[in-house]
Amino acid sequence: MIRIILLILLFNISPICSQNFKKIDSLIENSIELKAFPGAQLYLKNPDYTYSKSYGFHTYDSLIKVEQDHLYDLASITKTLAATLAIMKLYDEKKLRLDDIISKHIKRLNSSNKKNSSFHELLIHQSGWKPYISHQLSLIKKNGKLKSRFIDDESSKKRIQVANNLFIKKSYYNKIVRKIKRTKIKSKGEYLYSGLFFCLVPEIVENISGESFQSYLYENFYSKIGVNLMFNPAKNYQLNKIVPTENDVTFRKQLIQGYVHDETAAIMGGISGNAGLFGSANDVGKMSELLLNKGKFNSEQIVNENTVKYFSNPENYKNERAVRGLGFDKPRLTSSGKITPSQKFSDLSYGHTGFTGTFFWIDPEKETIIVLLTNRVYPSRSYENLYDLDVRRKLVDIVIEN
Repeated sequence: MIRIILLILLFNISPICSQNFKKIDSLIENSIELKAFPGAQLYLKNPDYTYSKSYGFHTYDSLIKVEQDHLYDLASITKTLAATLAIMKLYDEKKLRLDDIISKHIKRLNSSNKKNSSFHELLIHQSGWKPYISHQLSLIKKNGKLKSRFIDDESSKKRIQVANNLFIKKSYYNKIVRKIKRTKIKSKGEYLYSGLFFCLVPEIVENISGESFQSYLYENFYSKIGVNLMFNPAKNYQLNKIVPTENDVTFRKQLIQGYVHDETAAIMGGISGNAGLFGSANDVGKMSELLLNKGKFNSEQIVNENTVKYFSNPENYKNERAVRGLGFDKPRLTSSGKITPSQKFSDLSYGHTGFTGTFFWIDPEKETIIVLLTNRVYPSRSYENLYDLDVRRKLVDIVIEN
């Protein structure tokens, strides 16, 4: 029976599609050979076909083959498929307005220069907030060892796990908020990408909904759509099904596997709106389908159609050229004069990338979804062949022919 179904699927694929699949396979396999990444997962969907495939291995020693249900660290895709989705739902429920100032929901920002920053400004990256804070540097002594006053033992109830056999005091989150609070604001109203606000989203969601960030996402999205997206998979998932990221020689002094790669998210216990979400390309693809279908899954409207349209394409905001969606990235011109991620995407398209080597993009005009998950940071973030070889742009060029 399975053979018959496969034969039907093969016969339904046009020769042009079949030729493109060969080109795609060749691109990914060549990229692995050139050490852009040790393995990858791919998910493609358009009106003509759905194509899903895994390539390579977890690491360059070729011990564990990448399978369809294996989990990748999605990095900044968390900003969209966790933080932004939660905000979209709260917005639908009229529990949050985009013109609300953030200090309305995080009172400790009341006495800061960020008290009047609105959700609209923060989501579109026009708030003037600093891009990032390397919080882990405050935990490391000059000799490279960790400061014992912040590190906790496994028996303590008030501790969170940062990596294998490494724990930190739960109260350290307050230091993260204080550091965010004290940073300067510059060029408000101009585009400046920042992850700081997204670190605060779990607290905002909990303050508004009364539920934890994880529970809110699971109940409203992941369980309904049937995806295996999660935080901290090392706690409840087989380790050989989780693709490792970097061999951290500075902070955690170990290979990071099953714990979030991003240091700030790790210090937050692996649960942040900035990073921390793990999943497969198929699951990212399913979430992308929800957005492509304008918030509808089967017969249920999970997110309002107009909400999806506005967050993904807010047009001009306060007469500024829209270089971002609300939480989502958009095609934009880089300093080198190229449109990223590809000029073949329409202006209506949107998505996000992740530092670990992840990428998803949705084009409503072309009815196309492209998901490529890799661990390009293995064994080190200094490996940048994914960018040097322009793998994502080449993939888009093959998938979107005109």
